Amino acid sequence: MHVPFLSIVIPVYNAEHTISRAIKSITSQEFDNLEIIIVNDGSTDQSFQICKELSLNNQMIRLFHRENSGVSTARNYGIEQARGKYITFLDADDYYSENFFKIITSEIEENTQLLLYGYNIVRNGVLMVSRLPLKENVQFRNKYEFRETAVSLISNEMINAPWNKIYLTSYIKNNNFKFPTDIDIGEDLSFNLLVIKGIKFVKVCNQTLVNYTVKKGEGLVSRFRPNRLEIRISLLDQIKGTLDCWNILSENQSMLDRLIVRDFMASFIDLYKKTCKFSNKEKLTFIKNVLIREDNKLKKCSTPDLSTYILKVLLRTKNSVIILFFAKLLSLKRGFR
Repeated sequence: MHVPFLSIVIPVYNAEHTISRAIKSITSQEFDNLEIIIVNDGSTDQSFQICKELSLNNQMIRLFHRENSGVSTARNYGIEQARGKYITFLDADDYYSENFFKIITSEIEENTQLLLYGYNIVRNGVLMVSRLPLKENVQFRNKYEFRETAVSLISNEMINAPWNKIYLTSYIKNNNFKFPTDIDIGEDLSFNLLVIKGIKFVKVCNQTLVNYTVKKGEGLVSRFRPNRLEIRISLLDQIKGTLDCWNILSENQSMLDRLIVRDFMASFIDLYKKTCKFSNKEKLTFIKNVLIREDNKLKKCSTPDLSTYILKVLLRTKNSVIILFFAKLLSLKRGFR
């Protein structure tokens, strides 16, 4: 059986307006040694019909339909189905740069287990910002070389997403790495922390190869989640465990402290998402309860930079009215970014 060079897993849920663009960003390029694994996650719009029509004239497309069970389950199913030497993930509303395959095939080396690259953030068809992982291309030859740089990739959140990475399929399958299905935020980071914990051969390509799309007024995750902070604390514990395993926890504790302080504030900024139906009184109560419940974690945090220090001082006042006011200001800033 022919082994494709690359398997591209695309979970699809109600993406009738964008899925064609995602698929055509693949098929329009002069590269056919691949398979496109589309996992329709119980869409209720025309997504499945669109994918079916596109698959009729393209043997690279393998289309699967499953009951709605979330993006992690869809991606895990895609991993099971993947036959390519390498595997990557593309969201149905994102799309590749026109030179994607030309670059990745030149960058991947024989022993590469993970290729990581930059991405563009596109809002309503307009390029807002380009994010690059490092200042230059780097090939890491062993796990110790990579770990020092991995800390900066965790800190700047370049390690989070699966769609700016290509993985050696055998490495993923042999270690039974899966996206967690019990959370619906941060599942990408959790998966990638598993991937990098014992990895040896990593290549960083300092070019933007995928376009990540957001709508005006949306953050990276648009739905309000009352338990956002609890999930983030759990993810930070996973990061802590990884750094501890690498024996570099103590020198990077300040990074974790900075992240947790900002996660506290981010959970309050989320109170101004359109999907949050709390009244103003309920927002104040929510802030009060979170600060009481998690006070010990906040108290122990150091403040490695001025902005983190200011946020911590604000949060430690436990003045829900003032905190909510600043959360509104920061939410407005985020909405206009």
